[in-house]
Amino acid sequence: MDDTEGNEMNPDKIVIGTCDGTGAIINVCLGFIPKYVKLFNLEDSHSKFPSVEWWNPDMLAIAAFVGGVEKLTGTTYRQIAALTTAGLAPYAGGDKICFLSATHPHWVDVGATADVSEKYVDGSYRRLVVGDTAFKCIGDKILGKTPVAADYGAIVTTPAGFIINIEAVINVDGEQLMWHAIG
Repeated sequence: MDDTEGNEMNPDKIVIGTCDGTGAIINVCLGFIPKYVKLFNLEDSHSKFPSVEWWNPDMLAIAAFVGGVEKLTGTTYRQIAALTTAGLAPYAGGDKICFLSATHPHWVDVGATADVSEKYVDGSYRRLVVGDTAFKCIGDKILGKTPVAADYGAIVTTPAGFIINIEAVINVDGEQLMWHAIG
């Protein structure tokens, strides 16, 4: 058996999307775990416009690069070694999120390992203002509509994709991110 069998990229699974950085974990829900992701910060306040490239599963086998390789400027690169705190990672999906209204409507993680700071996006996500949690979420897409008050308490299960981890240079609160993922 060829060592690369099963690792080929599928050109039928190419997804391009955008989302706002949050400074917290963002779970990008695609319906599959990609084999390659490139993520750009398009509104970098330092005008360096950093990017991250990540290859799955190859990066997972190289401990120094598990989160990807980050391009900070036109010529400077660095490794992202801490999978749980920086860079990109696979997202298996399966989290339960609920449509709630504490102060305004929003989706929150309500699973056994719930983390209310995590965001769940489908690649088309824009907050109305910085700090607003009533953003478009994968939950809206799964529900099949923009939720209304009658939908409070609706619970959906998230599909697989990739994680944009907490990373001070790329995932900056309020700065526009763009990515492309290949399955």
